[in-house]
Amino acid sequence: MGSSLRRYLLLIPSSVFFFIMVPIVTLFSGMLLDEALKLEFNMWPYASIAVGSLFLLSGGYFVLESIRTLLVIGGGIPLGDLIPSDQSRVLVREGVYSMTRNPMLFGYLFALSGVGLLILSFSTTFIFPLLYTALWTAWINWREEPALERRFGDEYRRYREETPFLVPRMFPRKC
Repeated sequence: MGSSLRRYLLLIPSSVFFFIMVPIVTLFSGMLLDEALKLEFNMWPYASIAVGSLFLLSGGYFVLESIRTLLVIGGGIPLGDLIPSDQSRVLVREGVYSMTRNPMLFGYLFALSGVGLLILSFSTTFIFPLLYTALWTAWINWREEPALERRFGDEYRRYREETPFLVPRMFPRKC
């Protein structure tokens, strides 16, 4: 099986899990949590639709563009830290990676908050993104960043010093 085809096939199970299963469970859990805690999220409906759609589309862009950039420029897949043979061959600092070191996580959280706004769920808009931020930050700090530092050394250390961890810089630096 070709290397490119293998990479794409490896993306399917993780994509189903992260982009279908986790959001569905989060949406239902958010609605249940809202009901259990009597959390109400009142927002003007048109504002909720407009802002929620903007968040969802912007977040989706960051997720898809970070995956594309890893595949095309880095030559690896997003699961590279779990599947060493498919790690990026170069440190990706271009595009969305010049704005934040974790554009996929940022996009995912932003899109999830957008869905929460669209369904007027306080928990889905705020609580679950904060929970996921804490969990993924721990994973990134414990697993991903030390591995990147071992693989790319000083180049990664400079990138880490110059580029925000999660919230994108409005005007990316040229790398």
